[in-house]
Amino acid sequence: TKTGDVTALMRISDEKIKPILQRIKGVGEVNIIGYQDREIRIFVDPFKLNKYDLTALDIQNIVSAQNINQGAGKLINEKKETIIKVKADAISVEDLQELVLKPGVKLKDVAEVKDGLSDSNSYSTYNGNQGVMLEVKKISGENVLNIIKGVKEVMPRLKIIAGENYTLQLLQDQSDKIMVNIDNVTFDLIYGSILAIIIVFFFLRNMTATLVSSLAIPTSIIGTFAIIDWMGYDLNKLTLIGLTLAIGIFIDDAIVVIENITKKMEEGMEPFQASFEGIKEVSFSILAISSVLLAVFIPVAFMDGIVGMFFNSFAMTVAAGVVLSYLVAVMFIPTVGARVLSAKQSKFFHLTEPFFVGLDKTYVAILKPLIRFKWITILVTIGLLFASTKLSTGMDFVPMEDNSEFQVFTKAPVGTSLEEMKKKMNPMLKKMESDGNIEYSVLSIGYNSAKEIHKAKIYAKLKPVEERSISQEDVVQHYTNEFKSINDMVVTVEEVAPFDTGASNAPVQIVVTGADLNVLNQTTQKLMDLLKETKGVVGIDRDYESGKPEIKIDILRENAQRAGVSANELAGILSSAYSSDRAISYYEENGREFDITLRFADQYRSSINDIKKLQVKNSDGEFVSLEGLISFEAHTGTSSINRFDRERKVMVTSGIYETSLDVVMKVVDDKIGDILPAGYNYRYTGDIENMADTNAAFGAAVLLAVILIYLILAALYESIIQPFIIMVAMPLSLTGVIVALFLTGNNFSLFVMIGIILLLGMVGKNAILVVDFANQAIKEGKEVNEAILEAGEKRLRPILMTTFAMIGAMLPLAFGGGAGHESNAPMALAIIGGLLSSTILTLLVVPAIYRILYPMDAWLRKWYEKGKV
Repeated sequence: TKTGDVTALMRISDEKIKPILQRIKGVGEVNIIGYQDREIRIFVDPFKLNKYDLTALDIQNIVSAQNINQGAGKLINEKKETIIKVKADAISVEDLQELVLKPGVKLKDVAEVKDGLSDSNSYSTYNGNQGVMLEVKKISGENVLNIIKGVKEVMPRLKIIAGENYTLQLLQDQSDKIMVNIDNVTFDLIYGSILAIIIVFFFLRNMTATLVSSLAIPTSIIGTFAIIDWMGYDLNKLTLIGLTLAIGIFIDDAIVVIENITKKMEEGMEPFQASFEGIKEVSFSILAISSVLLAVFIPVAFMDGIVGMFFNSFAMTVAAGVVLSYLVAVMFIPTVGARVLSAKQSKFFHLTEPFFVGLDKTYVAILKPLIRFKWITILVTIGLLFASTKLSTGMDFVPMEDNSEFQVFTKAPVGTSLEEMKKKMNPMLKKMESDGNIEYSVLSIGYNSAKEIHKAKIYAKLKPVEERSISQEDVVQHYTNEFKSINDMVVTVEEVAPFDTGASNAPVQIVVTGADLNVLNQTTQKLMDLLKETKGVVGIDRDYESGKPEIKIDILRENAQRAGVSANELAGILSSAYSSDRAISYYEENGREFDITLRFADQYRSSINDIKKLQVKNSDGEFVSLEGLISFEAHTGTSSINRFDRERKVMVTSGIYETSLDVVMKVVDDKIGDILPAGYNYRYTGDIENMADTNAAFGAAVLLAVILIYLILAALYESIIQPFIIMVAMPLSLTGVIVALFLTGNNFSLFVMIGIILLLGMVGKNAILVVDFANQAIKEGKEVNEAILEAGEKRLRPILMTTFAMIGAMLPLAFGGGAGHESNAPMALAIIGGLLSSTILTLLVVPAIYRILYPMDAWLRKWYEKGKV
């Protein structure tokens, strides 16, 4: 509010707005930050108390005794019951001021009574104007988009309730972020499909065949949508990424079928016969390819932990797409092809055919010496694979995305007052409000669950990416440098994490455990100094804090006994004067009760000397000054103690800028031995722990997928050798992944793992096509070398076509820009690099390996057949 009554603002937010939000389906809790309840406050003047021989405890007792509204039983007769209530409470602030304390003395004579707001342990502003922030939290398992939709639906009603003097603003709307990501991925899905179709046309050079192939994309997408909806998955970024990545699978299967049908028609067959013979020839290959893909994605879908949360909907979407793609390829495409395909070739076909014929001949010419010098081919390939592993790429858990938002966290010394925090935060807010890149900023003091008023957070919403010339990461770095000069607070500036990872969302979290808190304090200080010296580490902090400043009051027992005052009476008088948290009575209005509190006026609560001005009534009814009955000692209270696995712990946190998590880990691991005392340990939490868990789960998933792929291929090919030939493509794809990440400066992350998971299933496809056709040629009586060359020549075009179609589908993800690009681009680039390297090396290396291992496979088959006889 700029002009409205703050007291009314508090009441509207608590009594009218909060209940409406709580009734939205799926909402579990609504918290109000910056809320202060109405309170009747009695500010006592100690000098006037002394003048009238009264104490704060007297005021408390009299107000409590004289201001009552309570039941006194019932009147009961044969016909009815009537409740008896004793009512002697104040009906207004003025009425309370007239309360008689003793003959000739009223409450207004010794105190000022104010109708105001309670002491706050939190405070909130929007663009510098005081307000309250309502945090709407969902019930676990509920869809966040449905809840946000419900909030937006009630916003017009809430604005009417609030009136013209108050502004309601929807902050940190997660649906905007989600929908922008979904829109961007949808864009990538559409344009990726168009690029894939264009590439298919370039290779087929037949518009009808291209259109038939392209029908696989909408048909498979619609069917996949139906399946994932039936399975209960929402339409989100990961399911859409799954569909985008599956475009290549959808059209690949169709390409293999339509290309073979077209080739049969070129050989003189009629469309119907060509469709029948074409699908018959490649159906086994497509079955093998689909089985391999399912062997990869189904185990991945059921991984545990945070990895499973990421991979589940993605993997199940792709798996559903694989099943649909197989059915479309073996049933729909041949049926349509038999009816609409024609052997007639276009001018473009005849114009470009020499190029493709020349490409086939060039490939065969290259392949012949590679097969002849097969061992040299293998050794060179191994050398390339080994050399690629030496390229340095960093490791992160999840890349930060430019979602046009960031946060500033501040931590002042423990014991800093709310008013002092407002003063400290004001210059920071002024700087941010003058920044043209920032749409609005929200200040929250006491934002955490403990309502610690020495901690504050500023949430800043940036203008959309296209409306600013500076990235979110650079804005964060700018304010990190801007606030470095602040010495009386710890200030950290962070991008908003993609998801909550626990107590802190800082990328680097190091927990140090041990028995002695002082040793932990010293050790973590040295660790912070180490991080300060590490390039790219910013926003260093820890959760160790000293206790609050305290005044310890000791009662001088001998003096108190001589004066006739008990320790309990002294404690009671001090509590009455200085404890404003406890209600001494209640004030009722319109059916609602508000606290009545008692305290010294603010000007008498600021120093130790104010305590000495208090009076206490002794056992003889005489008033005695507290001076001489008590002594004071200022000290620091007990530090808060946090535990990890039952041990005391202190956690050091930091952000990173233009570096990666594995670099920070290496520095810490190499040097922490010089810092850590005997008996004290350290471990990583947060992103680093999640990254380690992800790597372990990913390794287990890859191992399981490899075993399943081998078993499936062994069963399909009835061979224990040929699966090895096909699976050679998997490590070959890693060369391209590493090179792509290295050349583009991207780090290895969770989304890159998604790309590698897809590659595991996709790259074997090319090898399957080569091996399957070589097997068929050998069955037809051809010699091994001749069969390999024929298989390579026949499968070159479909292999290149499917690879480039998949790459075309990935290009918008890799270079499309927009929100979410930071996560999508490394994944797409890894897939493109893996596809290129595996395709090139598969076309060149798999024939050489086939030539080496085929004699062994043939011998084993003969040995097995002989054993059967």
